[in-house]
Amino acid sequence: MLDSARAFRPLNLTVLVIGLLAFDAPRAIERDTFKDIRTRYEGMSFRLRIDLQAAGLAADPNVVSLDGVGHPRERSPILFSSLETVFVERITNVGGTRLGLTVYRNQEEANRLRASAVPPPTMSNPNYGGTVAAFAQQGSTSVLLELKAGKKDGPAQMDEIETLLDRVFYMKSEPTREDLEVFVARHNSWPISRLHATTGLPEEDIRTILKSVPGATPAQ
Repeated sequence: MLDSARAFRPLNLTVLVIGLLAFDAPRAIERDTFKDIRTRYEGMSFRLRIDLQAAGLAADPNVVSLDGVGHPRERSPILFSSLETVFVERITNVGGTRLGLTVYRNQEEANRLRASAVPPPTMSNPNYGGTVAAFAQQGSTSVLLELKAGKKDGPAQMDEIETLLDRVFYMKSEPTREDLEVFVARHNSWPISRLHATTGLPEEDIRTILKSVPGATPAQ
């Protein structure tokens, strides 16, 4: 019985390792591609093409793939609106063919929140993990890029990552006049000064757009 158990354990371990390798090998971010993406985009500021909602949990991000954009929950508040400029503080390989982006309003806020004191783990603070998670979410959210291209095709992965980034941010173009007008109409309760700061449109143009929006009552 003992001999059979000894023979069984290594066999099980070998099968497990082979299975994990077989599962992970074709479904990973190619190393050089990941390094290039971090070099190009990490620590940079970009203008948002879409709204980003607050992520309630680390495993509850805004998800972007070639199939479309998914948000954490229907009732999650919008943390950063489209057309706002945000700061990509970190890009991480989160397993499989997925990249995670940690997004803050700006670099100063990212530095401030990271440097602020968080209560250390103690026996009297059993909710330390939740405390840290809640603290980190105060001024940031996360974006998950889900790729279809496999590890063996680095150039295809790079193209797909940059395509997905362009769905989140204005990477290869600027907002059109129509984009700006739609934004003003959607955010018709915002103060005109804020609409001007976000869109760059003259305040007179903003007032003209708002006149065509039923019930628009911009704050003063």
